[in-house]
Amino acid sequence: MRSLTATPQTARAKQNQLVYVAIMVILVAIIARSLFGHHENKYEKIARDMTVALQANDLATVKKFQNAETATEVNRARVGHAADVLGPLGKLQTVKEVTAQGAAPRVHDFDLRFKNGSVHETMKLDPEDKIVRFNYNVVPAAK
Repeated sequence: MRSLTATPQTARAKQNQLVYVAIMVILVAIIARSLFGHHENKYEKIARDMTVALQANDLATVKKFQNAETATEVNRARVGHAADVLGPLGKLQTVKEVTAQGAAPRVHDFDLRFKNGSVHETMKLDPEDKIVRFNYNVVPAAK
């Protein structure tokens, strides 16, 4: 006569099924995030890296993003001022390009969200993707 209680093999099979289902759910979530999540374009990456360098008061890195002409205008005072303005905003969380259709060639606008605030940046690039002009404005917090 057979017992109606689950055998160890049946319990193990159910446990394995739960593990497989959990793995499948995790894989679907990862795939969905990679397909539908926002991926930075190359201009957003430049804006991110430039902003992080400014926050860190890293003059050498900031100069690497400039073209030969504008690199001579970048100095310790300008980068230090930017660090003073951007530093208190905390960790940079997102960079989103918001350039309007019909904008001037090679001019890109971005909205950046930090832990403690937001910034709007405008960047003009030369044909080699080096910065010719870079402006940032802290966006006042909504009341």
